[in-house]
Amino acid sequence: MFKKSALSLAVLAAASFNVSANQDIERITVTANKFEQPIDNTLASVSVIDRVQIEKLNVRDIPSLLNTLPGVDVVRNGGFGQIASVFVRGASIKRTLVLIDGVRVSDANSGNVSFTNIPVNSIERIEVVKGARAAIYGSDAVSGVINIITRESQTNQITLTSGSNNYFEAQAAGHFKSGKLRLSYNYGYQETDGYDVIEKDPIEPRSKNHDRDGYENENKGFNVAYDFEEYGELSALGQFSQGKAQYDSNWGNDAYRFDNHTAKIAWQKGSERLTQNASFSVSQEENIQFDDSENNQAGGGEVNVYSTEREELEYRARFKIIESLQGTAGVSHLSEDISKSTAKFAQTERDNTAIFAGAFYDDSKWLANVAVRSDDYEFHGRANTYTTSFGVKPHQNVAFRFNHGTAFRAPTLNDAFVTDSLWYGPNIDIKPEEAENNELGLTVTSSWGRYDVAIFENRITNLISNKLDAETQKYVAYNVDKATMRGVELSAQFDALGFNHSANLTLLDAKDVSTNESKDLPRRPSKAFNYTLTKQWDSLDVNLTMIYRSDRPSISFYDTTLSAYTIFNLSANYELLEGIELNARLENLTDKAYFTAGAGFTADNSRLLGYKPLGRQLYVGAKVEF
Repeated sequence: MFKKSALSLAVLAAASFNVSANQDIERITVTANKFEQPIDNTLASVSVIDRVQIEKLNVRDIPSLLNTLPGVDVVRNGGFGQIASVFVRGASIKRTLVLIDGVRVSDANSGNVSFTNIPVNSIERIEVVKGARAAIYGSDAVSGVINIITRESQTNQITLTSGSNNYFEAQAAGHFKSGKLRLSYNYGYQETDGYDVIEKDPIEPRSKNHDRDGYENENKGFNVAYDFEEYGELSALGQFSQGKAQYDSNWGNDAYRFDNHTAKIAWQKGSERLTQNASFSVSQEENIQFDDSENNQAGGGEVNVYSTEREELEYRARFKIIESLQGTAGVSHLSEDISKSTAKFAQTERDNTAIFAGAFYDDSKWLANVAVRSDDYEFHGRANTYTTSFGVKPHQNVAFRFNHGTAFRAPTLNDAFVTDSLWYGPNIDIKPEEAENNELGLTVTSSWGRYDVAIFENRITNLISNKLDAETQKYVAYNVDKATMRGVELSAQFDALGFNHSANLTLLDAKDVSTNESKDLPRRPSKAFNYTLTKQWDSLDVNLTMIYRSDRPSISFYDTTLSAYTIFNLSANYELLEGIELNARLENLTDKAYFTAGAGFTADNSRLLGYKPLGRQLYVGAKVEF
């Protein structure tokens, strides 16, 4: 666990906030347990980013949003359209379930998620639930769940933005309502020339990688619902995104096209004692890689396709047993298909059938949640998980919580069944990863602010890692590793001295404990601090955000330490006239030079080269609302 000095630092950080102004804290409602609850009753650590915050900060992509949350760190391999690795409490994104409107969106080949290709203009809010949530959501929810809820606009608006590197973005959102019918839509187009994302060795000759790495994204979405009253509400929603991005690679392909979508039809009927939900969803994550160098402008060359298609059918019921006790139960069936990928697999499809049940007690002072789930993944066997949570509110503004849960992550189809890859070999005996999670937390909420402290521990066994097979000279997935992630998260939101303050500090100890001599997991900073200062005048609001990350080890191949860094971002919004707003964002205010991931060495091996983050960037725009 942490040394006493680290815990002392956490306590002092929490105590250092001196509150002297009143602030009405909104009683936020979230869906951490798949039904709406006040955030303090979920008995879990939950962070929420809503549409108001998104528009105040004027961010251009999801990684920029997530990187301000407690317990979340983002490692970027460049700018727009490039890989962004998201770590939740020290665990990689493969061990965090990512949903769009409750629909899984990871790549079933690798387990990764293309956050940079999910458009910000389509988002109503993001809920990040931390801790083992497999008993609620199933596989992958080892360190938490990121649920992206798409936009349901209440007004009509058009936004145009321009910025550095020939950046241009157009957004539109609107709504229509007539009687029991309601419809909302969103549309967006985003493009930039980009910049050269990898630092180059000055003595090396120019190559195709000495170029700008551009990006474009066109997206559209809708949400329609009709209330049949006694027969319930029927809804349909969809989000569609396609585009292209360039990157640097020494192995041929240097660009990709993507075509992603999620769609869902849902029915809900509620009464005083019983609420029923049924849904059918489909999704596609498709990435086509090709050569886009100057001598191949047609976009031909070697083509690799990574494609995942999913279908899921789910039924859930929630029933009131007594006033203070609710029960839930349900069943789901999920199918995954990667047959459209160019790689060959012994098995290209698999199914999972799950049953689950839970009980949720809340008498205003004492709270308790229990959930159990059994998943039967084809080829990998049955995984049983549970979550138990207890809480007490000794005062209406103070809540203690403790939760303990288990989780699992099913192997990817690539881990078990790839047959013709140049780099990877199959392991048909690979088993799911298993995890056990504990958390102790305290939340204080009142008119003078909101404060939260969480102490967590996550232990992962049977962790899947790729090891080089001496005979085939290919990387094969094995259940050989173990990891522990322990830490403390401190969060505070309050008004003081005429400003609104939002701050969070994460202290993390993430270790590889596969051998007797444990070592720090790569690219995880032990200290992460985020601070946002907001000032509101009559027609103007200004937000200044500071992001600090301590030094951290690189991956073992580079055998070095990545330096600590601090960056500042500034955003402003000005209401010019009623319904007309001007906005601006200045990223990396001090033009800080740093990198969060290595990309190779100079020719003389004297210096590590890295993926360059965005330098100082300016974006300005206007929004018309009607």
